[in-house]
Amino acid sequence: MEKWDARPLQSTHNTQYGWNVLELESRQNLHSKIRELIDLTLHSPLSTRDMQHCLHLCQAEFGKLFAFQLVRSLQRTDVDEREAVVWLITQLQDQYTVPLLQKLSQQQHQSRAVRLSASLALAGMGETKEMQTTPPPRLYAIS
Repeated sequence: MEKWDARPLQSTHNTQYGWNVLELESRQNLHSKIRELIDLTLHSPLSTRDMQHCLHLCQAEFGKLFAFQLVRSLQRTDVDEREAVVWLITQLQDQYTVPLLQKLSQQQHQSRAVRLSASLALAGMGETKEMQTTPPPRLYAIS
């Protein structure tokens, strides 16, 4: 009886994608975590430092897949959710997202809003041509 219960987890593979049950569960956890972060961004009084801590914990737990899925979340139809994802990406400051965002911002089949959001995230990270060629402004303290 015990061997029968353990077999589905060991040998069940989705032949189309090559995923097993545990990988699918991990992806579900990732999707729910991203939804939770978006909701926290929209409806929570957490500080920026607390949100950055949550982002880094998720990044440590899920690795590069977290950044990849966060960029894919820019394709949401809700404007507020897309804005929250842009903010999350800029707070994460993961260099792995830069080529993904550049590619997304140049895909003509994507909606204008999605391409604009990807470009805005790049600008927020300081990764656009204009941000890199323009010298930073000098800040003066007046006493």
